[in-house]
Amino acid sequence: MDILLQQILNGLSIASVITLIAVGVTLIFGLTGIINFAHGEFLMVGSIVTWLAVGAGWGFPLALVAGVATVALLGLVLERGLFRFTLDRPTNGFIVSLGLIVVLQHIVILFWNANQKSIPRPLNAIWDVGGVRIAAVRVMVIVITAAVVALTFFMITRSRYGRALRASVEDRDTAALMGIPVRRYITGVFVFGSALAGLGGALLIALFPITPFTGGTIVMKGFAVALIGGLGNLTGAVVAGLILGLVEGFSAGYGLSEWTDAYSFALMIIVLLVRPHGLFGGTSGPRVT
Repeated sequence: MDILLQQILNGLSIASVITLIAVGVTLIFGLTGIINFAHGEFLMVGSIVTWLAVGAGWGFPLALVAGVATVALLGLVLERGLFRFTLDRPTNGFIVSLGLIVVLQHIVILFWNANQKSIPRPLNAIWDVGGVRIAAVRVMVIVITAAVVALTFFMITRSRYGRALRASVEDRDTAALMGIPVRRYITGVFVFGSALAGLGGALLIALFPITPFTGGTIVMKGFAVALIGGLGNLTGAVVAGLILGLVEGFSAGYGLSEWTDAYSFALMIIVLLVRPHGLFGGTSGPRVT
């Protein structure tokens, strides 16, 4: 039992990072219809910036802020310079994102090579609770993710901005006619979704070494989570992230740990066969005329 609880905690800490990716992916898709596969590279850039900041002598909190801010700015630049011109044809946005994967990977390799990069753990404490060894850094990752997700839920469900955002998701044209600045909201969602990826990257490098290719694996799991919950459904993304954490915990504790990814994607396939729109029902993206 102790081993199982240990593995579930480990799985939830990784699932927290994946959930941040899934939330960003599902928000951007819901409003624009664009499936941004470069989201994993945004996470990787967040990790690299955090690594550079820590190497420059910054504390981890400041380095985390730097990673989030840099990726948010990257999202703003790419939305204004590239994705904005693909809103009427989301498939083109998907193709653009595939090209960005290669571009961002090669930029990082050009300046900082392809070697693994890591930082000292920001929290070294390990607590022994009933025989379960709990690393403080993993708790930090889970707590930060929970706080950010809760804030996101509040913003979308309770704020005036959230109501306007939900109206834009339902019908962009009608929302625009009602005076909602839809294009500004699209930019805001892109920046926010990118910032979540940057946060995920900063938290990930606090747990594990990263390479310029780390984003590929993480974004695949992020899309798996988004699809299991229902692409475009924020609640589904969060619940599916928790399910993935439990699946990975059970598989590492009682199954073959090297098969963990296979279990996750097998779950995605089964869910999509039984419920094509995910457990909580997804969207087909915004209406485009």
